[in-house]
Amino acid sequence: MRVIVAYDGSPGADKAVGFALGLKDSIDKYFILYVSRDITDLSGQLVYISDETVEQQERLADEIVNKAKSLMTRSGVDYEVMKVDSNGEDISKVIVKIAQEKGIDVIFTGTRKLRGLDKFFLGSISSGILALSSCPVIVVPP
Repeated sequence: MRVIVAYDGSPGADKAVGFALGLKDSIDKYFILYVSRDITDLSGQLVYISDETVEQQERLADEIVNKAKSLMTRSGVDYEVMKVDSNGEDISKVIVKIAQEKGIDVIFTGTRKLRGLDKFFLGSISSGILALSSCPVIVVPP
């Protein structure tokens, strides 16, 4: 079985990795997928961003990817960590598209249990994956 774990470095994502690793006897290959957001304003339009801000975003992405590599290296399983830019596309769509391209059997994702305005502005990636995916999705609570 081939799985994707959607990973953003959050405690919920760490739990999703841990849950998926608990099933390692049934899993042949893990794809740990970090999808970076475009830096946009609230309207969703691309805006001018300073080089310093872009560099900070890139450093943060590298830290998240390195954390994922560290978690997976200790586990002794076959894995690949992927860092993908969303290029303005909804992150849940990107995750589902890559799952289809890789022939994924199950997607694991954490949740932050966003509510109210946080959910409105930040969206719910786990909800989007559930709505779009043609393969099973396991949402792991924090």
